[in-house]
Amino acid sequence: MAPSDTDSWLLRLQDIPGLVADGSLDAGITAEEWIQESRANVVRIAPLCWYHVRICAIGRPEHRVGATPRIVSEYPFLAAEYAARRYPDATVRRAHGACEAYVPSLADLAVDCVETGRSMRERGLDIIEELFRSDVWLVCSRETDAHDRHHAQLMDWAAAIRHGRGECAWQSEDAHVTT
Repeated sequence: MAPSDTDSWLLRLQDIPGLVADGSLDAGITAEEWIQESRANVVRIAPLCWYHVRICAIGRPEHRVGATPRIVSEYPFLAAEYAARRYPDATVRRAHGACEAYVPSLADLAVDCVETGRSMRERGLDIIEELFRSDVWLVCSRETDAHDRHHAQLMDWAAAIRHGRGECAWQSEDAHVTT
């Protein structure tokens, strides 16, 4: 993993956790929501503090969710976990972007990524529940992490590309995130 034997790839964040977990890549940069959605067994080296988003259940504030809600999400596994806790008889449909457009006509709720909340508010939607906060991470495979030299090099890379020096905004207890 020295600079001379390093290849780089420009890939979708969604694909990276699986490629790192199965050893196709030694390391990668991806977002927490895609690590959790993919269930990939990766090592989180360091948060890079590149963006701060929340994964939330969103819907119309006045809309009552019935016993069998329709939930739409780019994150079907995360949405299914949420549904199992709150609405065991819900149906979950996978969508590819713009999940808020489905609510309320095609779905009762969406499990979606909220950064500023602007597009959500423009559609008259509100956060029903925040599931977790996310950021971009440098991750590696378990095999790569087992090599002290590789781990040290990844820590150096993370320090070089990380935004800011302290905690990421979402990590501090007094962080304010605008809905």
